[in-house]
Amino acid sequence: MPMQYKRILTAILFFCIQTIAIAQENKQEETTVESKQNSEQKAKVTIPLPVSIEKQYKEDLSHYLPAKRVTPILAGTDDYLTIIDENTHVNSKGVAILLPDWQQGAVNPKAINFLQKKLPQQGWTTISIQPANKPSNFPSKALKVSEQKEANKKILDEYKKKLSTLINTVLTKSKEYPGIVIVIAQGNNGAMLVDIFNQQSESQVDGTPNAVILLSSYLMDNHELINESNTAFAKALAYSEYPVLDLYLMYDNPIVMDKAIQRLSLAKQELKAYYRQRKIINQVTGYYPEEKLLSQINSWLKSIGW
Repeated sequence: MPMQYKRILTAILFFCIQTIAIAQENKQEETTVESKQNSEQKAKVTIPLPVSIEKQYKEDLSHYLPAKRVTPILAGTDDYLTIIDENTHVNSKGVAILLPDWQQGAVNPKAINFLQKKLPQQGWTTISIQPANKPSNFPSKALKVSEQKEANKKILDEYKKKLSTLINTVLTKSKEYPGIVIVIAQGNNGAMLVDIFNQQSESQVDGTPNAVILLSSYLMDNHELINESNTAFAKALAYSEYPVLDLYLMYDNPIVMDKAIQRLSLAKQELKAYYRQRKIINQVTGYYPEEKLLSQINSWLKSIGW
């Protein structure tokens, strides 16, 4: 092969190699730029915070229930939702205010949902409340028990202040309907209502219902403070001046079952009038057998003349 052809082939081969190298370099630069842009875009994406359970319950109530049943109320500066089911019986007995425990929905199946459906058939207008969440910083994570106690009191005082405003707003709403007013409350909210009503009675504030029915009520607290807090609840219950039906389950929260004997004993010592405590046999932990629950409520109300 002539020398000039070899030179031409060598030049062509060199040109091809150089072109391929430049193309690969450009592709690598493009990939780097694209990767950098993707990283910047990912960095700009913000992950939304979890929606609070209270907001979820409110959205579910507004979405799934008929608008005529769901009534928003303003208690102080806070917005709440209530479900109102008016009496469908020929005779009107009064108003039953239904308050679930914190972290529970206003239509929760443990007891409230059944009472919403059944009580209006027996002459009661029911007002079910969607309560506020448990305070996110409760119970305290302080290392010392004394610090836990101080922090928890401050947190719960603030929560009870809002709960007091809420229940008094609903009690005012209940006056739009004829008859007596009873409150049926679950868990921690039930225990705190006892303290709220006692304080209002001492202050001669017109914010006490005609009767209170407690469903598995107790006070959550740090482990070292559980006994002290629930003993205080038992004493407040014994000192209360309004009729109380104290219900709990065979398979219930261990704190509820452990302190039931103390609540009954203190109520007897204080000669509390119209106090009845009953244990209901259940199959599923925390869930009230519907007909047994209704039977206990009706028999107790009948025993005090209602």
